[in-house]
Amino acid sequence: MIKVEDPRFRNLERKIGLFILVALTGIILVVALVGVQRGVFTKTYTLHFTVDRGTGFSKGMPVKLSGFRIGRVTDLALNEQAMVAITIEVDHKYKKWIRSDSTVKLVKEGLVGDSIVEVAVGSLNKPEIRDGESISYVKTKGLDEMADEIAEKVKPVLHEVREIIAYVNDPNSDLKKTIHNLEILTRNLEQTRGRADLLLASTTRNLETISQRSTSLLETTTRKIDSLDVAKLNTSLEKLPPLLEKTDTAMATVNAISAETKKLAEQAFPQIPGLLSRTDELLFNTDRLMNNLNNSWLLGGGAASSPHRSISAGDSHD
Repeated sequence: MIKVEDPRFRNLERKIGLFILVALTGIILVVALVGVQRGVFTKTYTLHFTVDRGTGFSKGMPVKLSGFRIGRVTDLALNEQAMVAITIEVDHKYKKWIRSDSTVKLVKEGLVGDSIVEVAVGSLNKPEIRDGESISYVKTKGLDEMADEIAEKVKPVLHEVREIIAYVNDPNSDLKKTIHNLEILTRNLEQTRGRADLLLASTTRNLETISQRSTSLLETTTRKIDSLDVAKLNTSLEKLPPLLEKTDTAMATVNAISAETKKLAEQAFPQIPGLLSRTDELLFNTDRLMNNLNNSWLLGGGAASSPHRSISAGDSHD
C-alpha cells in the first residue's frame, strides 16, 4: 500500500509547539511588565490610617510623596466604630522619609484632577514608621464642604446685593431722587450755559465798544495835548505864583476884618438892651408931646382931637 503525505503537514508538531512557546513567552512578559508597573515584584510595607468618611477613597488609588508615586491604597473597610480603616502599601525604599510626625491627606491633582493620598515628609530626627503601624490623617475639605462653606459666606453678600438692588429700583429712594435732581440740574445748567454764552457775547460787544470809545478819547486827548501852546502855558504858570500870593494877602485881610467885626460885636452886644430902653422912652415922650401939641390952642384952637394911634412903650420891639 502506497502512503501519500501532504508536504504542508510535514513538521506540524514542531510548528505548533513553537507557536505555543512564543505565546507563553509573550504572556509571561506581559505579566511581568504589569507586575513591575504595579509593584508586584517590589518590596513594600503597609501603613494604616482611619477617616470619618470614605468619600473620595478607592482601592488602587495612588499614594504620593512630594508629587512622586510611592505606593497605592490596598484596602478600605469599616471598623467597630463605623469609621473607615484604610490600608496603603508603600515601597520599602521610601521608608526613610516617612517618620512618626508624617501625615496623610486626601487631595486632588489640580482643580479637576484625580484624587490621591499625599504623604507629608517627616522630620529626620523622628523615628521611622514600621510595617503595619498607623500614620496620622489630616482631614481636608471636599468640594461639597467647600461649596457649602462658600455658600454660607456668599449668602449674606447676596442678601445685601438684593437689598441694594431693591433700594436702587425703589422710585421713592434717595438715589432715584438724587438722579432726578441731577437731571433737572443738568437741564438748568444747559439753560444757564446758553444764557452765559449770550451774556458773554453781549459783554464782548460792550467791551469792543468801550475799547473803541477809549481809543477815540485817547486820540482826542492826544490831539488836544499836541495842540496846546506850550509857550502860553509856561507864561500862565509864571503868572500863577504872584496871583497866589495876592490871594493869600486878600484872605489874610478878610480874616483880620472878620476878627475885628467879631470883636466889635462882642463889645456892642451888652449895650444893646440899654439903647433899646432909651429908644422906647424917647419914642414915648415924643408921642406924648405930639398929643399935647394937637390939643393946644396954637394949632387947633380947642378943636376936637382926631382919632390917632398912640405909641406905647415897647412898640419898637414889635
